Amino acid sequence: MPLLANRILGHTFHDLSLLRQALTHPSYLNEVRDTAGEDYQRLEFLGDAVLGLLLADLLFQRFPGVAEGDLSRMRSSLVDQPRLAELAVAAEIAPLILMGKGAEQEGGRSAPSILSDVFEALIGAIYRDAGFSAVQSVVESTYAPLLSELAANQSVFNDAKSELQERLAAQKRPNPVYAVVSAEGPDHDRHFRVAVMIDSCVVAEGEGRSKKAAQQAAAQAALLQLQP
Repeated sequence: MPLLANRILGHTFHDLSLLRQALTHPSYLNEVRDTAGEDYQRLEFLGDAVLGLLLADLLFQRFPGVAEGDLSRMRSSLVDQPRLAELAVAAEIAPLILMGKGAEQEGGRSAPSILSDVFEALIGAIYRDAGFSAVQSVVESTYAPLLSELAANQSVFNDAKSELQERLAAQKRPNPVYAVVSAEGPDHDRHFRVAVMIDSCVVAEGEGRSKKAAQQAAAQAALLQLQP
């Protein structure tokens, strides 16, 4: 499949090989027996680090009075798999991914794990293609609506685990128990799903790039379930 354009996420690529690499799923190289080509995984590793730094800086500037723990939860909400997949869909990245027929038939083009990985790979590719200022501009424009949404709903990022425990204690119910349901991805990019149980029953689940972030997401989901 040829690349349809050299502009994506508002950035025009000078080095099209970087764009192609960022959009290449491992299954494509296996199918065409391209032993010299590269898939997106290395760029994804770089993009994950670049995106984390840029969002940390944006949050640090945008929310000067917010504590470190809440800033971390805000950043986690901006880089979790569902969020990155949504951004990839909005940017119409899915049709551009170079993917093997088998992976595509299995729904790979709409898989949140693949979409989020490709989004990060593109961030890494933009950084390599044009430097820090260019990728900073892309991230700022891409995340501007989400940062405004965070500012309007800042209270959501209080410590959900503590709030859930306090609410259950007030009802004289046992403390919640958290259990890891799944842990996927390479060591540098793990994705966790955690279930929260109350009275031995699963009430909600949450996802995150660390067990702590997934527990917070599960606790927040449980709080919503327990609303009167």
